[in-house]
Amino acid sequence: MKVFVTGGTGFLGRRVVRMLCEDGLQVRCLVRPSSDLSALRDYVGPDLWNGVEVAPGELSDVDSCRRLIDDCDTVCHVAAALGGSTAVMFLNTVIPTRYLLTAAVQCGVSRLVQVSSFGVYGAAGLSTGALLNEQTPLDPHPEWRDPYSYSKIIQEQAAWEVHQQSKLPLVIIRPGVIFGPGRGVLSGRVGLNVGPLLVRMGGSQTLPYTYVDNCASAIRQAVLAEGIDGEAFNILDDGLPTGSQLVRRLRRAGQKVRSLWVPRPLIGPLSSVYEWYSLWSRGQLPGVITRYRSDSMWKKLRYSNEKAKSVLGWRPHVSFEEAFERSLAGGRA
Repeated sequence: MKVFVTGGTGFLGRRVVRMLCEDGLQVRCLVRPSSDLSALRDYVGPDLWNGVEVAPGELSDVDSCRRLIDDCDTVCHVAAALGGSTAVMFLNTVIPTRYLLTAAVQCGVSRLVQVSSFGVYGAAGLSTGALLNEQTPLDPHPEWRDPYSYSKIIQEQAAWEVHQQSKLPLVIIRPGVIFGPGRGVLSGRVGLNVGPLLVRMGGSQTLPYTYVDNCASAIRQAVLAEGIDGEAFNILDDGLPTGSQLVRRLRRAGQKVRSLWVPRPLIGPLSSVYEWYSLWSRGQLPGVITRYRSDSMWKKLRYSNEKAKSVLGWRPHVSFEEAFERSLAGGRA
């Protein structure tokens, strides 16, 4: 089997490339012409590098995508823009994905694995304490979310549309917050960074996290497993901490975390005040906090990875405790 992988030089993608090579698959790895391949080559290792075919290029149009994936059995779309305005995120995430989806249909690939995000769900519409799983609908108001979430929601909608209209074999992977060596364990799910200060939002909410190696193994399984076309899977680790537990764990490990705590009952009202002042002042405060975004990010919910275990056949083989220690220790990123 030959697998075409986008984002293979990235934090998650390089692990996917190595795992696929370990399974004896041939990997064609898309890289931008200006990319430095040394980190990927070192990570994959000399014994496995012969299984990697480097394909310089861009997902700039359907023809270029078709040339890149020609004679590949499976497409694994890991690449994603991580920052920028809504327009930039749309341009760098949604448009290339549409080109790739169209090319995949034309080339008749046996499966396209799309790495989406746990943030695509309409969490704001759930009641406190509700279970969020694969049956939860996608957010009906992506335009009310932050640019990254907006782009991932629209990207996934585009993938499902092609799947339904053109019968493209599609598998969606929705990772939680990905962490690991080289990428810290604090995230926006805990709170907001304001200079050197962490504004902790609540603290009793469970953090939907996944260790990068666990996530990569789920993507590998999505490439290999049979009978899963048309399915989506939440990829979350077991034994997940709350926001407060994570901060305490960091402090016990010797990390200095300066923080200001916002109690849960105040998050909604303060978000509404911030949103009102941002509108009233015509942007003197950037509109990064709204009531809808707060409900999407910091609501206390329950999460499940049961479908990934029972249908995909995946297990998070690195425990959260070990993943936390590896992340603090650094090591190969």
